[in-house]
Amino acid sequence: MSAPEPAARTAAEKANEDLVNRFCADWALRDAARLADYFAEPFEYMMWEGGPVITSREAFVKQLGPFLTKLKAVDWVVLRSHVMGPMVINERIDHFYAHDSKYDNHPRISGMFIVRGGKIAIWRDYTMK
Repeated sequence: MSAPEPAARTAAEKANEDLVNRFCADWALRDAARLADYFAEPFEYMMWEGGPVITSREAFVKQLGPFLTKLKAVDWVVLRSHVMGPMVINERIDHFYAHDSKYDNHPRISGMFIVRGGKIAIWRDYTMK
């Protein structure tokens, strides 16, 4: 018995994946306020498994803004993604380049996003070992 074929992506699923991919690409701007525009209000963001949950755009900008402005460059590379309805899961390498390269960081991440109404409502990142 063969496994059933996955359903073809819907237009909504394509839009959800495109939104998440644009969001990941826009980290290169290093502008927390611009990134916060992608979020629903309220939303939930967990930076790492078991980490604190950020629940507002304002809190996101307050926490991530200073970090981003201290960096020389940011480049998130999406290696692959899967979309199922409102859920987008991606595998990424998040490149953070400091002004002193000894502080560069390149974690491999699995991100899970729930999109509602064209905005990111839930975002969880998990570091892959």
